Amino acid sequence: MVYGIIDLGSNTIRLSIFKYEDGKIRLLQNKKAIAGLAACVEDGGLTEVGISKACFVLNRYKDILKSQNIENYSVFATASLRNINNREIVLNEIKERTGIVPEVLFGDEEARLDFIGVKNSCELSRGVLIDIGGGSTELVLFENGEIKRLTSIPIGALNLQNKSVKGIIATDRELKKMKKIINNALDELQWNFESNYETMYAIGGSSRAALEISKELFKIPAEERSFNRANVKEILNRLKSSDVKDYKAVYKIKPERIFSLSGGLVILNEVIKRFGCEVINISKDGIREGYFIDRIIDQMSDKEENNEK
Repeated sequence: MVYGIIDLGSNTIRLSIFKYEDGKIRLLQNKKAIAGLAACVEDGGLTEVGISKACFVLNRYKDILKSQNIENYSVFATASLRNINNREIVLNEIKERTGIVPEVLFGDEEARLDFIGVKNSCELSRGVLIDIGGGSTELVLFENGEIKRLTSIPIGALNLQNKSVKGIIATDRELKKMKKIINNALDELQWNFESNYETMYAIGGSSRAALEISKELFKIPAEERSFNRANVKEILNRLKSSDVKDYKAVYKIKPERIFSLSGGLVILNEVIKRFGCEVINISKDGIREGYFIDRIIDQMSDKEENNEK
């Protein structure tokens, strides 16, 4: 079975095409478009510009699927549509212009699907899972390979930076402002934080960018999929440096993330500190794999089982 999954996110819109065969999932194709929908929110609602961007990418992805004769696909939206106050209007516009009705995931459901996806490729024992998106951050605490706590915070890399940073490059004061915002949100969870979760598993563009920057700056081998808390701290130190060479060295590695990188790194660093994480592992699988497993494969298996009965 070949199946397409479209992830309508707050910063990027992604298309993943999977093949499921002999009980295994294989990624055949992955496409990404940076739409920056979180920056297209005014007075709590997604603007016409944002709607047009979303529809343009969705129609392009439909054409790709059609050209490959892939009839079966699903579309879901995360904070991009979850956190807006004109959701029904936007959904109607998307249906009118594309024929697609995206499933809007609640925050806790997004976190659960994140966990399912990561568990597909990583042996999870005890640790923290983080998914830093453009408009939200999902957190999962797990022990013995099972979810202990999960949540979604409506603060992501793009909307945090967009609200806090006046110019293009965040100043030291603006970095401190972002730090305060995310820490207030973590306080509001009222979790009894245990600061001995040594291992973190991360998904999302901000975390992947942190890995790529760490590889470049700290000579981490190209095949590595992990970095440490000291790497994140040093990157942030360079971003707030008064020496232009320091922050230029960071931004030149991931220039396409200039409007979300500092926001994402602040979130990552503060969560690392809260839970005492030392090692950050980047999972190759995430919410799209989790959605495919939960919504498509598992439901298909349930139907087959019921038919047999």
